[in-house]
Amino acid sequence: MLNRLLAAHEAWFDVSRDFTLSNRTFPGFAAFHGEDSRYVGSKNVKLWEANSHEYILFDIVGHLEKNAILGGAEFLKSEGLQFVHLSENHMSTNLSLVVIANSTEDGIDAVVRRIRWRKNYLFGLKGWTDLRIAVVDLSRDPRKRVITNAAGERLREVLKANASLPAAY
Repeated sequence: MLNRLLAAHEAWFDVSRDFTLSNRTFPGFAAFHGEDSRYVGSKNVKLWEANSHEYILFDIVGHLEKNAILGGAEFLKSEGLQFVHLSENHMSTNLSLVVIANSTEDGIDAVVRRIRWRKNYLFGLKGWTDLRIAVVDLSRDPRKRVITNAAGERLREVLKANASLPAAY
């Protein structure tokens, strides 16, 4: 499963394996850096420019418990901020955690959906950081395997497409 998810992100993300963040090693990591800008007439007159970034940490567990996913979210909130580099054109940085689990504790859906966190920089004028959480539960029906928080909804389609394939990772 991890191989498929990393391969699905390789077209747009810089992907690596065995990534260590603050003494915790994750089997997969993906980083995206995007830039958007608008010009008037020619490329010499730039109206604006906005940079957005996303960092995804992939983890694999046998059985995912509620406390573990909450701990992962807290870890990313505290340690993931080192990825944020505020610059003149910073718009957003998304910190994402994708956990692939063979099974999950009952009630994990509600716990994941309740995780919310956004950090604004200078009241949002210098951008923001959102926390995205996704759980791929391999023990469920393929249509119901992916659980995300509200900010993680954009991850859902890529994860669902790959999670519906036979689960061998």
